[in-house]
Amino acid sequence: MMTIPLYPHQWRGPRYRSALLLGVVWVLCSGAQAMSFSQALDAALANDATYRAAGFEYDAARFGVPIARAQLLPAVSLTAGEGNVTGSRRFPNGQNQEVRVPLDYNTPQASLNLRMPLFNFEAISNLRQARAQTEVAEAVFRTRGMDLMERLASAYMQTLLAEDVRRLAEAQVKGYEVQAGQTEQRLRRGEGTRVQVAQVQATLDVARTRLLETLDQVEIARLRLERLTGVDRPSVNALSPAHTASPLFPERLGDWLEMAVRQSPTLQARERNREVARQATRRQQAGHLPRLDLVASLARNENDSTNNIGQSTTLRTVGVQLSVPIFSGGGVDAGVKRAVVLQALVEEEVRTEREAIEVDVQRHYLAVVNSEKKVAAYAKAVESTALAVQGTRRALETGLGTNAELAEAQSANSAAARDLAQTRIETLLSKARLMMRAGMSLNEVAMEIDRTLIRALEQPAAPSVPSPATTPATAKP
Repeated sequence: MMTIPLYPHQWRGPRYRSALLLGVVWVLCSGAQAMSFSQALDAALANDATYRAAGFEYDAARFGVPIARAQLLPAVSLTAGEGNVTGSRRFPNGQNQEVRVPLDYNTPQASLNLRMPLFNFEAISNLRQARAQTEVAEAVFRTRGMDLMERLASAYMQTLLAEDVRRLAEAQVKGYEVQAGQTEQRLRRGEGTRVQVAQVQATLDVARTRLLETLDQVEIARLRLERLTGVDRPSVNALSPAHTASPLFPERLGDWLEMAVRQSPTLQARERNREVARQATRRQQAGHLPRLDLVASLARNENDSTNNIGQSTTLRTVGVQLSVPIFSGGGVDAGVKRAVVLQALVEEEVRTEREAIEVDVQRHYLAVVNSEKKVAAYAKAVESTALAVQGTRRALETGLGTNAELAEAQSANSAAARDLAQTRIETLLSKARLMMRAGMSLNEVAMEIDRTLIRALEQPAAPSVPSPATTPATAKP
């Protein structure tokens, strides 16, 4: 499987260029084979604008750490300048006569300054908060990946289901066309009636209308999948006709709940937000604490005054500077109280998110566990309705049945086959959503879906709708 880098800072360099080249080659050849879900995921990760925007947002958040760390590192600045002084100086000489001397000289100045924090609790809390915010951004980015996976899985499964429904509708139309031809032949031989021909033709027209509706559904589903993956006219895999739901691992609901609480990216983002709020409170409390800095400077001045014309001065200074806050109008206390309230808000959001995840995990777990019974029930319904179609056809051959009864039996068999296909798709989608809620990686979910699918274009699933193969001898209107 071609793997697109999951983090935006990995989208540059030879690894991404190789992955992109493989993706281009696959897209050019995609018209000849079905697209697996893993391939669809790779294409969506590289194409979806929402996911890529979230990636760049995460990249921007990562720079918060070096920005915050800079407040704890030495800051060095160089200041240089030169001015030109013109004017005159007047003073009395020894004979008490006023002397006026013109002035015209330059005053070059240069200073190198150093400031290094020795104790700055606000900057320390700011750095810790920036690290927590980066972790939040990473968890949010993973959540965006899960959102993309869910949108892709929904679009892929809808396309798969629409294709199955289309095949069933095409098989049903072919069966009704055969039945309509047989009814026409009986009418020409004088063995049938025009009422029978009209009944079969009406049933065929309705089936053709439903086929057109299914073709529209296929196009809409393909369009959604095309928007996500950027692949033109994508073909999808299909469920095996003999597909049965694979057992869950782990089997216990408690294990799934524990896994979700431990590694769900949505819950992790909320929990890291709690650390962000805690550091924000400590940063506000730092407004009451003193700040101690090491300061040093090296300065050189020439002609710094009229009394020092032609002289230069070099000064070296090293010392510490203490800044103690005394009163700020109550703003620090208000900021601390506000941060405490926001921290309590985040705590409630964490609890709400945990409860929501637990409900989702239980819902999807029960859907997967109960799917075997539902699939088995619909499979029996397909077999029963298929048997009913055969019995109704034989009754029609012996003159004990009608075309309307046969059409009704065939319609019931088609509906059961559609319900069976939809249940299998919903089961697979519920299992994928369960894995996503539990925090499993995108590749793990994609591989689990691909293990359930087969190549639809190479081995198309046989329709469950039986088609009439015999010509009834007589029929009742």
